Order: sequence, then structure tokens, then C-alpha cells
Amino acid sequence: MPAKKTNTEKLQALLDEKPSQVLAALKNKKNLDAGALFLLGEAHRLLGSFRPAIETYAKALKVTLNAEERMDILLAMAACYRTLGVSSAAYELADDALKMAKELEYDEYVVRAMQEMGMALRAWGRLDEALDLLDAVLSAYTQQKDWAGMSFICWAKGGIYRLKGLLAEGIAQFKLAAKYAKKSGDDITLAYAYCGLAGISRIAGKIDDCVKNYKLAEKIFNKTEDLFGKAYTNCGMANGLRQQGKYDEALRHYNKADALYSGIGDKVDLGFVKWGRADILKRRNKLPQALADLEAARELFDNSDEVRGQVLTKLALAQVLYALGRTDEAETLYDQGVAQARAEGLHTYLESFT
Repeated sequence: MPAKKTNTEKLQALLDEKPSQVLAALKNKKNLDAGALFLLGEAHRLLGSFRPAIETYAKALKVTLNAEERMDILLAMAACYRTLGVSSAAYELADDALKMAKELEYDEYVVRAMQEMGMALRAWGRLDEALDLLDAVLSAYTQQKDWAGMSFICWAKGGIYRLKGLLAEGIAQFKLAAKYAKKSGDDITLAYAYCGLAGISRIAGKIDDCVKNYKLAEKIFNKTEDLFGKAYTNCGMANGLRQQGKYDEALRHYNKADALYSGIGDKVDLGFVKWGRADILKRRNKLPQALADLEAARELFDNSDEVRGQVLTKLALAQVLYALGRTDEAETLYDQGVAQARAEGLHTYLESFT
């Protein structure tokens, strides 16, 4: 049976603010056309359900012959794979979109594909390559005065500088991201800028700034259906509160983040929740519970391309295993973690104080 043409204009207008209504309108319908399937995939993605989104995009890809639809779908799938920590697949999908865009001379899609390739490289740990691509994208957005686009790229660059240990440069990028987000009028983009600034402030020892910015982000996300944003903020807030020594409050936020990330199937970020919570358990001398969380985190990270998480978990596991008297295992893991970080050009093995 051929796909049914669905009137998607009203649903498109609802998508950003009420993706749950788009999901409810489309999820039980049969034989949807590519446009409706893409909207359904977008609704899943915006609600943080990345694997159902990928499955839906794949169905849309099978039933469309339209070049723009195909590129939209490829880039959306790439974003989902990147968020799930499967950077190689994300890069390949974005590269497919780039080749198509260049062949068709669709400049807008060339820029979007370069952005997604840069984001995949960033998640992959290929930081210098990512910076080169993202700088090219930022130049294009600056020419267009695309404030939201400029904010997103500055946010992404801030994260790269954080990983490279260039904290002052990273803070400057996140502040630019917030400035451009305010110009764009996009509250969600602003909330992510606040999260980025909060995260790097924590690493730089500016804990009060960290918590303050997460609270600003939380106010925005609480008015939305962005489950990923809510989980991201709860995890980050917990990290900041943990460094302030407010362990009970931090644990409440970690547990919220655990439930949210588990619900949307984001295994990589769930790993960071378990890593952070384990640090509190370790400080409270609950070593078996800390070990359980860290072993779970290690399994989650090992099934992804998230090198930073792999490194931090090895180092944390080494500390707990040493305290439990398992010195040989601890030494091996510690050496592996530092060697891996140095091989990848990361400095996160120096973040042990966080």
C-alpha cells in the first residue's frame, strides 16, 4: 500500500514547543509518507527518544526520493547517533549528506552537513579536525547573521576547549554562545549555553558560577518538554553540588538524571551520572556501592566512542579498587586511563579533584 500524504503544516508549527502532541498525532497512524515520518522522528528526537527516532528516520529514508528530505533525514540521524555516542556512524551519515549537497550545489545543506561532521568529530575526540570544520561553519553563520547557529557553534567550540584544557578560552566561547542565544531569542539555545558555561566553570573551580548557571538553565528547561535538557541539567547540577559538599542534594539530582537518561535510552550520559554518584558514595565510604556504579559506567562507556568517560571511569575505578585492597587491578587501570588520555590528546586525567 502506498504511503498516505499527511497534512503536516499544523504539526510542524507545534514541533518545537509541543513535540508530545506531534508524537500523539502520528505514532499510531499507518502508511505515513516521508514528511510525516520525518516529523514523527523529530518528535521522538526532541523528546530525547533517540533510538525510536533513528528507526523512524530510517523508514522515512526508504520512502522518499526528494533530495532535501533525504539530506534532512541523514543529518537528523547523524545527530541522534552522535548523542548516543556512536560517532563513526554519525560522521558517515553527515558525510553522505555533504556529498549529496555538494553534488546538488545546495549551500545551506553543505554548511549543515559540515556542522554535523564537526560535532561527530568532537564527540569522537578528534578535536583539531572538529575545530577546523566548526570554524568554517561559524564563518558561514556569521555572514548570515544566524544568531542561533552562531550560538550553537560557540557552545560546541567551548566544549572542545574544555577537553583541550584551555579553560579561559572555553569560558569565553560559552559566554559568546549565551550572548548570541539572547540575540536569537531562542530560550532552549540559551539554556544549553548556560549549561556549557556551568560545566566548564566547575572544572575551573568556579563552583558558585557553575551552580548559578545550571539554575538559570533549569528554569528554562522546566517550561519545556526537552527531557534531554532536563537530564543534562540535573546531572550537571549534581556535579556542582557535589563539589560544594552538598551531597544529599546532589544525590537527588543524580537520581533524577538517572531516571531521565534511562527513560530516553541515553547510555553515554547515564554513564556520567553513575560516575558522579559513585564519587559521593566513595566519599561516604560506601565502596561496594561506588564500585557497582563505576562498573556500570565502564560498561556504558566501553560501548560508545566517549573517550573522556572511559578515561574518568578508569581513574575512578582505580581509586576505589585500591581502597578495597585490589592494588594490582587499580595500578593497571590507572595506567591505562592516563595512557589513553594522553594518546587522545585529552587532559581529563588531571580532573581528579572534580
